[in-house]
Amino acid sequence: MTKSPAAPVEEAPADVLPQLLLAPPWTVNEPAEPIVLKGLKRPKQPPVLTWQPGEREEWLGFPYDEEKRGRWVPQLTRQPDDTDWGALAESFLSGKALTEYDDDKARQLRVIELLMQGPEEYGRQLLDDERYSADFEHLWVAKGLAARYELAALPMLKRLASRRFGCQIAQLLPFRDAEIAQLVLKQMDDHYRGDDARAWFERHGPDGIALIVPDVVRRPGPKRELAEEAVRLAAQKHGHDAVVEAARVYGDEAANAISQLKVAPLDLYPDPLPELSEDHDPARLPQILLRGRKHALPAAATRHFLTMLSISEPGAPYAGVDTVVDVCDPESLAEFAWAVYRADQAYPRWASPWVEFTLLRLADDETVRRLAPVVMRWSKQRVWDGRGLTALDVFSAVGTDEALRQLHQLATKAQDAKRIRPWAEGRLKRAAEERGLTAEQLADRLVPGLGLDSEGSMVLDYGPRRFTVGFDEQLKPYVADEDGKRRKSLPKPGAKDDEVLAPAAYKRFGDLKKEARTVAGDQIKRLEKAMVAARRWTPEEFRATFLEHPLLWHIARRLVWSAEEEDGKTTTFRVAEDRTLADAADEVFTVSATARIGLPHPLLLGDELATWSELFADYEILQPFPQLGRVVHTLAEGEGQDGRLHRFDNRDVHFGTILGLTRRGWVLSEKETGGYQRSVSLKLSEERSVVVDIDPGIRVLTPDEHPVQRIEQVALFTARYSRTVHPFGELDPVTLSETLAGLATLTEITEAP
Repeated sequence: MTKSPAAPVEEAPADVLPQLLLAPPWTVNEPAEPIVLKGLKRPKQPPVLTWQPGEREEWLGFPYDEEKRGRWVPQLTRQPDDTDWGALAESFLSGKALTEYDDDKARQLRVIELLMQGPEEYGRQLLDDERYSADFEHLWVAKGLAARYELAALPMLKRLASRRFGCQIAQLLPFRDAEIAQLVLKQMDDHYRGDDARAWFERHGPDGIALIVPDVVRRPGPKRELAEEAVRLAAQKHGHDAVVEAARVYGDEAANAISQLKVAPLDLYPDPLPELSEDHDPARLPQILLRGRKHALPAAATRHFLTMLSISEPGAPYAGVDTVVDVCDPESLAEFAWAVYRADQAYPRWASPWVEFTLLRLADDETVRRLAPVVMRWSKQRVWDGRGLTALDVFSAVGTDEALRQLHQLATKAQDAKRIRPWAEGRLKRAAEERGLTAEQLADRLVPGLGLDSEGSMVLDYGPRRFTVGFDEQLKPYVADEDGKRRKSLPKPGAKDDEVLAPAAYKRFGDLKKEARTVAGDQIKRLEKAMVAARRWTPEEFRATFLEHPLLWHIARRLVWSAEEEDGKTTTFRVAEDRTLADAADEVFTVSATARIGLPHPLLLGDELATWSELFADYEILQPFPQLGRVVHTLAEGEGQDGRLHRFDNRDVHFGTILGLTRRGWVLSEKETGGYQRSVSLKLSEERSVVVDIDPGIRVLTPDEHPVQRIEQVALFTARYSRTVHPFGELDPVTLSETLAGLATLTEITEAP
């Protein structure tokens, strides 16, 4: 990222700035006293129903739509034409249905079938029977009833919508009367129903506003504020004049009051405006440059922009923000946003709402690179008290590969493993789905190239001498001089070296070592996990992810790969130094377009294991993780058939080795009485989990209180919380070997090292 220049940039002349920055509305508008009118009577109007094209047909199908009906609503199927609807209706109308069904869901299913498919005369009677109203409260059922019975269903729909825990008001969208308008108005600030309430006023426009004019001109308070917001919504969609004329039914005075409401987006700001702290004085913040970076915003304009930001929050920006952003340099805006965040005093919140909005709107790759280490260190208490999960929205909002890389780091390494990690993982999953990828495929694409050339190298130019960067099996960079001699380290620039090029090259190598160290561990672990999990790549994915990647190909050429054809034939191969492929006979190998490429576990190499081991030894190829030399674990004859590994029974182990398992994917149990965790488990699949029971258990607050733990049993259960055992011998050989490898670490240390 290009940094803002150290020397101040010349301020922009007024004629190149948008008028909004020169004279924002709060500097020119005169504050007006709210007009209050009393005694307005709402006109009496019968309920009105208006359907949008295709809407009624869609609603009629909701109770039958498995995706839309909701998981708590039974699946509705159409009953045959000869169904005895009269007998079914008599059962419900007489009340016998309340006792003759053992299952509420079964009763609910029958009454919905009767209402949606039976003769309408029966349904109309049931709609007014409050004994069954709980059976209608699901949104998709209520919408179906609204579509079939229309105005006849309205009393029932109103009752449901007025309940504290009833179904949503979305069922009332096509209906309009004064009572509905009041129901909708009250729910505009409801977290769950507010969007539907606003949609109602946008839909019904002036006709809907005419029903709430007395609320718009009542004395100032929360209800008036909601009514004024409804007027703005309707005016923005249907026009200010139309809303004013709708109010004229109450008289000219009422119409005049409505006409004076601020409805233009730029006029919507709080009075009084929030005060900015001294730390957010423009003189203490970086300059905001205009596009082209030749001019900067004057201090007064910057203060106006800060005011716009301060009256914004996530999901509710001030309308003028985009106007300013469009004329300013994105990099300087991001630098400005970071400085605003650093100057914020919002503790315990991670950021004030307006500062959070500022980052969401202005952040870039450099911002997320700075923010990620901050979030990485947050404790779970800090996340909880500071609403820290919303910080992840910044990474999603930036949305670039770099932002997703940082999000991936948080998903795997954040200190808060119970909130930040899973929420970051969820955002990565959504990002992958939006790109049509799996989470692993996205992770492949996020591996940075670190500025390496197409050969996977980098030339460091000192002027009179040059050095070439290479990488060892652990992706640690090294340098070689112009004679090809590898050096232990890059020499510091000398007197004969170029005074500009040499220091820059020296610093670049230092940065590269740090970047490679961050990337290397993750990628090596990920590939080892891919080997154990038998992950597969298409030839195109393999080429793009490994052969053509400037960094990962250094790992790829140190591993044995396999290509499985559709007929089951498998050929193992390696990546040669020139990026061609070679089989176990060291002959050129070409992968077919339909093959599936993977990293074979040594258990799957059979007789070729010795061949490959000898070949890698001859070429002096060191592997990034144990593959060919991996220790293979098996069961003793008859062991584990009862679902337990008795070799571990009553063994004393150091608590540190149990905690060490958590770094291999094992999970400690939930806290029990006294704060003890008395087991550690590994989920092998949805139906298999290995559980190690320990005594006395590891205390959460003082894990070293009982340094020696006794293994009570090691068992394979059908699920983590199940106690139904499964024979170990029925696991596939690779899963069994890797599970035993993890368990073997338990007995390596029996006392503190």
